Amino acid sequence: MPTENHLPVDVIVRTKNSEELLEACLQSICNEIPAGKILIIDGGSTDKTLEIAYGFKRASVYIKPELNLGQATKYGFLTAETEWVAIIDSDIILRKGWFEDMKKYMVDSDAVEGCRIDHYRFDTRVDCTRLSYARFGQTILKREPVLSMNIDVPFGEDLIIKKNFDRQGKTWKKVLNYLADHYTKIEGSTQPRTGIVFKPQPDIMYIPKKIQIQQGRLARKYQTIPKKQVIKMAILAPVYEAYWAFKRNFWFLLAYFRLI
Repeated sequence: MPTENHLPVDVIVRTKNSEELLEACLQSICNEIPAGKILIIDGGSTDKTLEIAYGFKRASVYIKPELNLGQATKYGFLTAETEWVAIIDSDIILRKGWFEDMKKYMVDSDAVEGCRIDHYRFDTRVDCTRLSYARFGQTILKREPVLSMNIDVPFGEDLIIKKNFDRQGKTWKKVLNYLADHYTKIEGSTQPRTGIVFKPQPDIMYIPKKIQIQQGRLARKYQTIPKKQVIKMAILAPVYEAYWAFKRNFWFLLAYFRLI
């Protein structure tokens, strides 16, 4: 178990029009993470985000609409004062026991990344959430290695930080704790932050050209995806799409051509 030197932990929360889940998010942070500051870096909210944030005694609010997501993250690390810093998204709600589970791995590592469960909220109705799948997400990491990093990106800041930790020979642990719920906001069929269009099955249907180009450049620069995997994406994607198109329309086609 970690010593008291690991505590307290400052927390970085990036916000922009995050009123829907922010109160629950911040309350879960207060309940789970030992007393430090909650550094809220706001991108220029026009809803009740700031009103909610100012209602938490542990919260220090910094309004920075000029910063992209990567720059806001770096600003949070520069502002933090603790040895360890947690990055929690504003649409995450931590379950009881999250920190107790994560801190077990802080003794012999420089960063601990836990899983999160994605829930898609179509038309922003929380009572209609649909459990999707688990993936890695929320992280507690040492502050010092991040201070010298250039993180000037609109997204993908987590990949850049992870890659830099690897280059510095730091220990980054991914652990299967499943104690963070992520409520992805979908309006109609579109995720507002990225413009990605979802369909009921099987997965993402359309990613805007601008986002694809940015993702490709980040993947090339930081080598986050092996070349073999990129080639497979190019070759297998049409087959994958054709398969699902056929599966969706199989019985329709049989009926149309009078085969049933």
